Amino acid sequence: MNQQVKVKLKTTIRQPNEEPEVYELWAPGSLITKGEKVYLKYAEMQDDKNVNTTVRMGEKEALVMRSGGLNMRLPFVLNAEQNGSYESEYGVLLVTTSTQSMTFEQNENDGRFVVQYDLNVSGEPVGEYTLEFHYTEGSR
Repeated sequence: MNQQVKVKLKTTIRQPNEEPEVYELWAPGSLITKGEKVYLKYAEMQDDKNVNTTVRMGEKEALVMRSGGLNMRLPFVLNAEQNGSYESEYGVLLVTTSTQSMTFEQNENDGRFVVQYDLNVSGEPVGEYTLEFHYTEGSR
C-alpha cells in the first residue's frame, strides 16, 4: 500500500550544559506498507542539495536512510547500540546509535514515530537526539 501523506519532523538535540536545539521540517511524502514493514519517504533540501529520506518505522527496530546531497544510515534497536554511517566531505564516518526509547503508533489517517538515542561519531559522543515523525493523510 502506498498513500500520500504530510510529514512533520521535529529534531531535538541535547548536549551537556547547553540549551536544546530544536529543528522542524514539513514535507510531502509517502507512507508505504510492505508486509509487516512500514516506511515513510520524503524529500527535503539541505544546503541547496536535494536529500531523499526513507524511515523504516517499528516498535523495537527502525532505520533512517538518507541519500542524495547527504548520505547517511542510522539503524536503531531498542536498548542496544548499532553501527551506521555518515558520508561527509572528509570521507565516511562511523556513527553509533544507542537507542533509549522508541514509539510507533499508527491510526487509520495518521501516525507517529519517535526515537530517542545517544549519537557517537567516530567514537566521540555528539549528543542526545530525539526524532519525532508525525504524518497525516494528505496530497502533495
